[in-house]
Amino acid sequence: MIRIKILVFTLLLTIGTNVYGQAYRGYGGYMLGLWSIDWSKLNNQITELNSSNFGMGNLEKQLMMNGGGGGANVYNNLFIGGMGFSGSTHINGADENSINRDITISSSIAGPFVEANYNPYGNIELNLGVALLFGSASIRVLKDSGTNSWTNIWSSFNDANPAYLNTTASTNITVINPFMTLRYPLMPWFGFDLSLGYNLTLYDSNGWEANNAPLAGKQELELSKPFFRIALILGG
Repeated sequence: MIRIKILVFTLLLTIGTNVYGQAYRGYGGYMLGLWSIDWSKLNNQITELNSSNFGMGNLEKQLMMNGGGGGANVYNNLFIGGMGFSGSTHINGADENSINRDITISSSIAGPFVEANYNPYGNIELNLGVALLFGSASIRVLKDSGTNSWTNIWSSFNDANPAYLNTTASTNITVINPFMTLRYPLMPWFGFDLSLGYNLTLYDSNGWEANNAPLAGKQELELSKPFFRIALILGG
């Protein structure tokens, strides 16, 4: 739904613009991002609980984010627009007692951006911009003694030491994303972007909530890290 709203917003901005000098007066399309998150604090916490990491291994992959967005030329080389992303990664495994465990990290962010467009060489365009993105990050912790089933759920409900655990904790985040984009228009109506930026991520490590209630204690995530994205865009 966020992506649809962003694209509709972009198209509305595009209508009526009549500025020359860029390949596209307005554009929008699909974006794929890689968020280079430092997982060391989470991995260390799991290792402290169990030296073998419960057979799950470590979180190592970059967080892959799917999304969309676009912008419109509003004055000279100035563009404004919006973008949104969501994605997740997880690890799972079973220990020697056949207890299954899964940890899933997810995030969704969306918001406006402003960028300046330059034409340094040939058809290549350089965009310098900054985005202000709002959203959430969540950690889901799942443990069961076999198949995730109603039998385990009701057995856990009656057990002082439950074998089944499924908790999702989330917190609000704000991301300031300065970025640099190289754009190449393959056709008058189609092109692609390569962007490199930095996600300066602000959040309260004591502000996690689960089941609509605050969680005691804090959980830190190293989310202020570089962000790379590629976009396939339609313009006009």
